[in-house]
Amino acid sequence: MQFTDKKSVHRETENWTTQHDAYCFENRIMPSAQALWRWLITQGIGKEVEPDLEKEFNAWVKKHRGKGYCRDQIKNAFNQLIEHRVIQLIKQYTWRVVKIVTRPLEWLKPRKKSRHQNKNCDLQPSNDQSTEPSTKQQQQSSNSPSADDSVKEHNQSVLAESGIYIDIKCNAILTRSTLEIKLAIIMFYLKGGFQKIDQNPEGWIRECLQNQYWDEPSNYQRIIRYIFRDSPQLVVIDFEESEHLIDKAWSDLTGNNTC
Repeated sequence: MQFTDKKSVHRETENWTTQHDAYCFENRIMPSAQALWRWLITQGIGKEVEPDLEKEFNAWVKKHRGKGYCRDQIKNAFNQLIEHRVIQLIKQYTWRVVKIVTRPLEWLKPRKKSRHQNKNCDLQPSNDQSTEPSTKQQQQSSNSPSADDSVKEHNQSVLAESGIYIDIKCNAILTRSTLEIKLAIIMFYLKGGFQKIDQNPEGWIRECLQNQYWDEPSNYQRIIRYIFRDSPQLVVIDFEESEHLIDKAWSDLTGNNTC
């Protein structure tokens, strides 16, 4: 199976550049993780590989560093690359032998604009609407930004701050209320986040919004337990009347603390 996310540029190889250095500096990637990333790039980008991190990686490290890393150093480096979505873990046979996909650097960068619609947002026009608006309609639309555009841009920003990048054309997601967007993100992280829903987080968010997962009793209780995790007792709340609590939970889970 090859890595086919539209954000990726499928390539067999990729050279380490100053952009990689900048990404490591900005995200505080530890030296051992940087070394592992450099080595994985030589194994191939955007395709499944099954490296032996102790034997193969350490053999490469010894050539450049003089001595290899210990088990804990390799584990920590590997986990940090997973945490930052540099690699996608497909299967783990042992602590050192894994099946993974190394993502290209551009996949890790947020896209400001896209010429293509998100693959998870294949919205179909209604039967009574033309699929090709007139030139006049296009000019009015471009010259007169609506309130809906502001909502979409804000929701796109909220999702991007959470590590989930949605094309601005994806009305099925971006036209929902910001409260619902944040509830979906909270559910995403409580369900394991990128480590467990890594293959298609955008699609998962859309499905969550469509089915309002947060209203299911077990999921509601999970959110409540997280919100009141430092409290001796749980409190039944109405999400719509408790936006400040949802904002706080979203900030804590995504690391977007504003205080």
